[in-house]
Amino acid sequence: MAISTLQAPKALLVRDSDSISIGTGWRPPGPPHGDASLTVNFTDELILDGASSLDPDAHGPVEGLHFSWYCTINAGNYLGDQVRRTEQEVCHPDQASLHWPWASGPLLTLPPGTLRGDHVYYFRMVIRKGHKAVSSDKRVRVLRGPAPTAHISCIENCGRVLAVSQRFFLFLNCTSCGPWDIYTWSIRSASGEELPFDWTQQTTTGRNSAHLSVKAFAFQRFLEATFWVSVFLESWSGVTLEFQHSFVINHGPQGGQCHINPGKGIAMLTEFVVRCSHFKDKHVPLTYKITVSDSDSAGDTSLVKEDTPGTILYRGPQAATPPAFLPVGSSARHYALQISAQVCDSLGAFSQVRLSVAVWPPTDSSRAKGAWQRLHSFPRGPASLLTTLLRRHDCSFAGCLMSVVASVSKSLGAEQSLSEDRAHLQGRLSSRSFTLLLRTLQEVGQAVRAVAGTTQEASEVTRVAQKRATERLWQASRALQTYQREHEHVSSGQIETVSAGILMSLANMLTLATPHKVFEDPFYVVESLSDAVFAHQVPGSAATVLRAPGLNMYVETVAKWDVAWAFRKDKQGRNWFRAVLNASRVPGLATNAPVSVVLCEFTHDPFPWISYPESISTEVEGFRITGVTDNGSMVEITPDIVEVYLTRKNLTHATFNLTVGLDCKVPESSKMTTGGFSFEVDSRGVGEVLVHIVLEGTVLLTVLVYVGRHVTPTDLMATFLVPHDSPPLAIHRGLFDPACAVRRARVVCLPLSLLQVMAQHSHSPKYNISVVLQAPSFVLEPPNKLVRIYVFSARCVAMSRTQTEWREDACMLGEKTTWDTVHCTCRDRGRIRRQLRAPIHVPLHMRYVMAKVTSIPNPVDLPLMVTPDGQYNPVTLLAVLSIMLVYTGLASWALHRSKVDQFLRDHVVILPDNDPYDNVCYLVTVFTGSRCGAGTTADVFVQLRGTEGASHAHCLSHPHVRKLLRGSISAFLLTTKSDLGDIRSIRVWHNNQGKAPSWHLSRIKVENLFSGHVWLFMCQKWLSVDTTLERTFRALRPDEPVKRKDFFLIDLTYKLRTHHVWFSVFTGFVAKPFSRLQRLSCCLAMLLSSLFCNSVFFNLNRHRQAASREGRYMTSMTIGIESVFITILVQMLITFFFTHSQRKPRADLHVVVPQRQPLTLEGSGCWEDRLCRWYAAKATKGCTREALKPTLKISSGWPKASLQVASETEHQHEKAEASADVHNRNTDTPCGEPSSQQDASRHQTQSWLALPRWCVYVAWFLVLTTCTVSSFFIIFYGLTYSYDKSVEWLFASFCSFCQSVFLVQPLKLVLWSGIRTMKPTYCKDLAWSTEHQHVEIKLQGTRVRPGDVQKLQERTAHLRGSRVYQPLTEDEVQIFRRRKRIRRRAVLFLSYIVTHGIFLALLLLLVVLLRHTDSFYYNQFILDCFSADLAAVTKPEDIYRWLHLALLPLLHNYRAPTFLPDSSSKILGLPRMRQVRAKPTMKTCPLAKSFRQNSMAGEIHCHPEYGTDAEDTRNYSRFWSEVNKQATDRNTDGFTYKPQGKTWVYYSYGVLNTYGSGGYVFYFFPEQQQLNSTLRLRELQAGNWLDDKTWAVILELTTFNPDISLFCSVSVLFEVSQLGVVNASISTHSFSLAELHSKSSAEIYLYAAVLIFFLAYVVDEGYVITQERASYVKSIYNLLNFALKCIFTVLVILFFRKYFLATAMIQFYLSSPHDFIPFHAVSQVDHAMRIILAFLLFLTILKTLRYSRFFYDVRLAQRVIQAALPGICHMAVVVSMYFFVYMAFGYLVFGQHEWNYSNLIHAAQTIFSYCVSAFQNTKFSNNRALGGLFLSSFLLVMVCLLINLFQAMILSAYEDMKQPVYEEPSDEVEVMSYLYHKLRKVFSFLTPDPRARDEPEFFIDMLYGQPEKNSCRHLGLKTRNINGKKMVYLVV
Repeated sequence: MAISTLQAPKALLVRDSDSISIGTGWRPPGPPHGDASLTVNFTDELILDGASSLDPDAHGPVEGLHFSWYCTINAGNYLGDQVRRTEQEVCHPDQASLHWPWASGPLLTLPPGTLRGDHVYYFRMVIRKGHKAVSSDKRVRVLRGPAPTAHISCIENCGRVLAVSQRFFLFLNCTSCGPWDIYTWSIRSASGEELPFDWTQQTTTGRNSAHLSVKAFAFQRFLEATFWVSVFLESWSGVTLEFQHSFVINHGPQGGQCHINPGKGIAMLTEFVVRCSHFKDKHVPLTYKITVSDSDSAGDTSLVKEDTPGTILYRGPQAATPPAFLPVGSSARHYALQISAQVCDSLGAFSQVRLSVAVWPPTDSSRAKGAWQRLHSFPRGPASLLTTLLRRHDCSFAGCLMSVVASVSKSLGAEQSLSEDRAHLQGRLSSRSFTLLLRTLQEVGQAVRAVAGTTQEASEVTRVAQKRATERLWQASRALQTYQREHEHVSSGQIETVSAGILMSLANMLTLATPHKVFEDPFYVVESLSDAVFAHQVPGSAATVLRAPGLNMYVETVAKWDVAWAFRKDKQGRNWFRAVLNASRVPGLATNAPVSVVLCEFTHDPFPWISYPESISTEVEGFRITGVTDNGSMVEITPDIVEVYLTRKNLTHATFNLTVGLDCKVPESSKMTTGGFSFEVDSRGVGEVLVHIVLEGTVLLTVLVYVGRHVTPTDLMATFLVPHDSPPLAIHRGLFDPACAVRRARVVCLPLSLLQVMAQHSHSPKYNISVVLQAPSFVLEPPNKLVRIYVFSARCVAMSRTQTEWREDACMLGEKTTWDTVHCTCRDRGRIRRQLRAPIHVPLHMRYVMAKVTSIPNPVDLPLMVTPDGQYNPVTLLAVLSIMLVYTGLASWALHRSKVDQFLRDHVVILPDNDPYDNVCYLVTVFTGSRCGAGTTADVFVQLRGTEGASHAHCLSHPHVRKLLRGSISAFLLTTKSDLGDIRSIRVWHNNQGKAPSWHLSRIKVENLFSGHVWLFMCQKWLSVDTTLERTFRALRPDEPVKRKDFFLIDLTYKLRTHHVWFSVFTGFVAKPFSRLQRLSCCLAMLLSSLFCNSVFFNLNRHRQAASREGRYMTSMTIGIESVFITILVQMLITFFFTHSQRKPRADLHVVVPQRQPLTLEGSGCWEDRLCRWYAAKATKGCTREALKPTLKISSGWPKASLQVASETEHQHEKAEASADVHNRNTDTPCGEPSSQQDASRHQTQSWLALPRWCVYVAWFLVLTTCTVSSFFIIFYGLTYSYDKSVEWLFASFCSFCQSVFLVQPLKLVLWSGIRTMKPTYCKDLAWSTEHQHVEIKLQGTRVRPGDVQKLQERTAHLRGSRVYQPLTEDEVQIFRRRKRIRRRAVLFLSYIVTHGIFLALLLLLVVLLRHTDSFYYNQFILDCFSADLAAVTKPEDIYRWLHLALLPLLHNYRAPTFLPDSSSKILGLPRMRQVRAKPTMKTCPLAKSFRQNSMAGEIHCHPEYGTDAEDTRNYSRFWSEVNKQATDRNTDGFTYKPQGKTWVYYSYGVLNTYGSGGYVFYFFPEQQQLNSTLRLRELQAGNWLDDKTWAVILELTTFNPDISLFCSVSVLFEVSQLGVVNASISTHSFSLAELHSKSSAEIYLYAAVLIFFLAYVVDEGYVITQERASYVKSIYNLLNFALKCIFTVLVILFFRKYFLATAMIQFYLSSPHDFIPFHAVSQVDHAMRIILAFLLFLTILKTLRYSRFFYDVRLAQRVIQAALPGICHMAVVVSMYFFVYMAFGYLVFGQHEWNYSNLIHAAQTIFSYCVSAFQNTKFSNNRALGGLFLSSFLLVMVCLLINLFQAMILSAYEDMKQPVYEEPSDEVEVMSYLYHKLRKVFSFLTPDPRARDEPEFFIDMLYGQPEKNSCRHLGLKTRNINGKKMVYLVV
């Protein structure tokens, strides 16, 4: 790489370069060629030449090279070969970056004056070729240029004495100044000190312009003295100059008042007098000017605030006006009339007083008639009052009288009879207005008001009157200009006031324009009026705005280089205007000449006589730009480019809403939101068609344009991408040019070329265009208000002269046109310069622009979807297939369970402990309850007790069958030696073995198989160690009543198990005739039919709309409920056919039940033989053989038999049997009487409804048909669903399934059981059957050889006599209870310690969430900010100094208003300072009464004491002067008391007292400049705001730091003590607010978890209190828990209080940001919440000791404290007494000299520090000997004696309690030992050594402790009170 340089080798930087030579130089004048540093003069041309650079590889020297130039004033911006990207430190103000944009070649030429003088610049030339680049730098120093010639010129209020009531205009007249010069104005005192001044509010130009425009009354607060206006000029040439202008302030007359008499009256009947008095001023005589305001005719101007526009009633030296009539007041303000009284001194300064008077029209007939006669008499005849006034040239009264006549005439003009007379009266008044003189501004104003009054009702003005009124207005405008030329320093405010009246009259004239006659005179008046307005305007000031109905005028004067920024400083109009002017093209225009821009807005067409083929759709805007030449003449300036934004009118039908929605024909992966519309276009009459799409959000749209109404690929003509922030982009153009004038975001332009292509495609100039919008999915339902469409076509027209036509070629449509605003761009086609002339009929200089907008007719919303076909949604198909697969699997399971059901239905458990020689068989049916945990694993024993004896105990168990499960029905065959007779009771118990021994017994049925007697037992009891393990139940009669609760629970459980179609499928046992498979099929039919109903409802409601996702899900739930109720009919029909189409039961009870006389079986043998003989005898007695034929199966080997016994029937038959048994039984029949005697007729009424057998096939056909049809339509409808609709359908289907299973079916059964329970319930009404018809007693495997029978009988007898068959003893029960109690305590211990740990973790997280660390640092930051110089405040005067020097710089940050300096902390609302003061009283000190001199005694007063004396709450004026209530309002200049609020209450805590939130308030405004607060504080100090009645001054504000999301409430308190010393203190508290609106915030889950724990704790504590009752308060742990729960409750209440308080506070701040926001209330609640949280955390951690009592040392510590507690209390009393003695002694002896003992609190703190050996500040300089004695006695008594004695007492208790604690049993130790063994058992595989199973010694010592040595005296039997109970235990 070779580099060669010609001049600047040191500045060369190379990056990736080939052989390129670079040279930079500059041409004369300058230093020698090639220097790296250049120096040039400001007036010289600078040329940097890089043409000597060359590329050796190229044909030409600079071929392929690209040059870039950069310039900066800081060389550090060139970082090696890189250039920093910055907008700062540029060389020229027009540079947007360091890149120099005005050079792109090798030569950089800078004209003279381009660079600022007296500065150094660093240029860099960068040459690029491909990816290679080199650079060269040049340092250029520009010398200082010539000094400009300038002086300050005064424009208005130019006298030596400045009238503060008038505007003040100054101008720095500089002939050689440029646009980049810097001006800085300032106000200085006579001594040269710069004074604070609000340049933003009190000036219209600011302080950085060549012109200075000061508003009227801006110097109101200045004293009458000499001041200087200084301007500091920093010229572009580098020269700095300062110019000054002196003036003397003169205020208007002060101290007076004005009033009007009378205060109300009637126009033309009441004469009014305005009188002013007590005005004083040293510049006399005084002049009084009384003006009657009339807003209807005075117009409106934006800048005139110091003068009242209206008719002048009087002007003269008299303080009282002559009696005069007043015009009628405004009816909208209850006929109130505003009157302004100005009192002016001889130098022009005035004070103004505003009055109000009610002037009513003469409305009644008598008054109206008299008033009308007087109206006609005023202008008539030579002797009339109006003629007399005009003859005397009294224009004020004459003009006022004409206004009065016009206003009264207007109020009486409603009557038809007076309309003609009123017209004549208006004509005479208009004629007489020409006689008013036009010499002064007041006379011109009176004439204008007179014309305005006569032309207010434009409809009644004749053509002649219209012409004369316009001519009079022209004369008034010319007189106004003449007066301006003759009076150089005339008030611009008065000029604008008169101009506003002229514009109001012109607006009335323009409404009279008709299409039949040219009426151009008002436009000449408009231009003349604009010349008068901008004659007193200065560049940089705000625009003057004159408003009238239908016509607005904006006038602004700017520098010629700032024309483009006209009307941008304070945009007030509806339209927007921008002009681009090249001032150098205007010959003769002065160098610094200002340019005046006039803009007129016409709401309606001002040129109706100019024919235009179409109506005007926008407002018409006229503009004119003029300048001043060197010779002082005005010249018209035509700008190069004018941009106008015109507001459209009549937008009612310009838009329509487009319906958009998801396309359901596409898959989820390509889901699009689509909408479309169509409209008709005639290409012959429109240009570009614009489609404006209004849509909130940032969605990227794709717009497809089709020709015709059909949306097909062949008709697609164009495709546009429409982003939200940039113009649309045509991505599919076709054969058209996409160029379009309009380029605005979301505005699709269809150019004329595209319209022509569409016309060719349609073969007709009129055709339809279809537009389709596509976007990514952003809506769920098709709304019709989300997207708005505007289809229109627009064109701009302009006119430069009247009586011409609107030209369409003068202006073109701009690129920023939208649906409501038309952007027009007008370019100058040939500059024309004209001189303004004075005659009335001259060519106009104003140009007018308007626009025509055509709305495309008949837009039609198309319900179309541009998506490919053939794509379907398979969700419903997959759902149906999944259901079928699940059904297939469950059907296979159901078939398998049918065999199990057959076994369970026919099987009876034969008890193994039956004696083989027993004779009688009993069938015992046990019903286990359905409650949770009702089943048992223990061995259950029963014993029957009858009238003839009792049976042996039998164990209801079998080695191979577990029967007593939850909700089971178990049948057992039990044998006895003989018949027990009538069974009276049954005894039941169990041995409490197994994991779940507790058993809930519902009921028992016992049946004697041989006699047929049945006994019923209602139990409904628990058998457990908690209650009892043994119970005896008595037999019940069938007609004995049953408790309704028991009946309802039993019946509901039975129905849920048998009649719930879903639950019965999975129940433990399913009985015939409704099998498990049939139930499952019925469920399938119900499910599919409900899904089908959902599909039908969704198809019917496919056009529904929902506001939100929640609304759609609610609709889905509603559809699910409707489907459930419809499918109930399907279930009932299928269930009926399945249930009633089975075979009739093989045997009925009335056929096979035993006879009243039971069969007698002779002979002996085992009970099996007797059972078989009994069955054979029953069979031979005539029973139906087909039904009761026994089945005996004998196989080789051992005899086997199987016997079926028809013992039970269906539930309905049994109820019939029980009912018949009740009726047939005699009164003396025992309860076990057989129930076989039944009435035949009753059996017929209770007979089973049996359908033919073939009806079961009908049921299966219904199932098959329902499933097939439902599946078909589900799939058919579902294939067209969208993804979201499929999700909603699935949700509705899931809802219907859940509602059917868990709501509808259970609710139906609950209702059914409830209805049955309402009737009288008896024992016979319950379900006592085993849900099957036959009982099969299988004897197979039970018979033994005859030789083994004796052995079996002996073994059975031995077993019955063993301990196993005996109930548990009380000791065994106690052991079981103790084990269960330990297990339960272990579970509770684990649950409590886990929940306690979780709760403690939540509290710690809550503490972390409060962010104490951030709060600490934030508090320190705020303290550092506000505590500066706070310690120096010792007097009330120091408070003002601290406010000025420390507070105001913090509140007013000019760089970032409302933010604290150098921080991101924002001040919320307004800071408030309030004073709490005493009520003025003549309270004298008691000491003053003892003075002998009475005069001196009366002057001595005590300072009022806060809390004792009354607080002042009255309102005062300045200097604490009392004011009456009528003069008090919000704007009173005084001291207003604001009471303490009732909603947001808080307190301020100071060093001396605690104060409320009321007081005399003073607000700071951080958004304003610091000067505002400075002046207001000075006024406060001057008004003696702080005096001897002041108690405290409190400054309050709140800041918010968004970086750490912390609020901080700040309170600075200045308290005045009784000694007069101010105690300053500051308190800050930082806090955060809960964010409960963020969906993903973990903070919400934390608060929810804490709330759940709170509710659980409250419920748990309530349960404990209800269980323990009075004994609850006896436990210290219960009290600790109660205190913890109470504190937790307070914490939750405070949290909600803080949240709702903060929410209300934030809403108040958002609605009223410029008010004081009392966040201190939230701060105090947060502070209280933190304290409560600390106590809660303390108690929670302290509660942890409760769960560590299994440690021996913890128990020992607790017992030691309990044992030593009485001694501790006694010692505490002694220590307290000595403590108080030393505290009092130190306070009394050393309190006057030692701060540590200055008060009792400090003395107590000091003595306490001595107790902990913290001896500090022990000098006792006052009395060292007494101090030493004091300390030595304290050491001897307190430290050496009492404290050591206290320690010895605790150690003694410790030694005494070691052995008792070791001996006492502990529940916690038992629980921990139990858990330890359980853990050892779980992890036993880790310890194969069996010796390791013993408990280790350290574990024993940790739990039980160690006994004392030689403690044999402690062994033996002990008796002690433990936990309030007397316990006996043995110590070994």
